[in-house]
Amino acid sequence: MALLISTYNWPEALDLSLSSVLLQSKMPDEILIADDGSTEETKIIIEKYKKLFNIPILHFWQEDLGFRKP
Repeated sequence: MALLISTYNWPEALDLSLSSVLLQSKMPDEILIADDGSTEETKIIIEKYKKLFNIPILHFWQEDLGFRKP
């Protein structure tokens, strides 16, 4: 089971989301973070949590080109 978290330039919310996962009694097999062009601050948060979890955290980043949902 994977946990998917989407984020965009709100590192405080990502930090809160990942800290709440640490409190779960059942861990996902991996955490997937879909990032729509966040700044370096988001990457720093993700690197912090990679050291705290014993499961893979994969960060998928794409360039911010504005709203693209059809």
